[in-house]
Amino acid sequence: MKNLYNRLKPDILASINKDQQKYPYTTRSLKIKLQSSYDWSELSVGNVHSIINHSHVSIVDICHTDLLWGDKFLTNE
Repeated sequence: MKNLYNRLKPDILASINKDQQKYPYTTRSLKIKLQSSYDWSELSVGNVHSIINHSHVSIVDICHTDLLWGDKFLTNE
């Protein structure tokens, strides 16, 4: 089973990686959490907030299933 970091959609992963130079602490912390988690439900609200911020997805483009299950952010594996 892949961890959440390895299940991120390519565009989401690229956006998070791009933010690493500008926001090293929060990006590194998010990556560590994603690499150690295997299910979306293991993430805190703060973790999901970080994913949204670093992915640069507009909050108006996010629906409840994206928040509950990570549909917009994870590949379907």
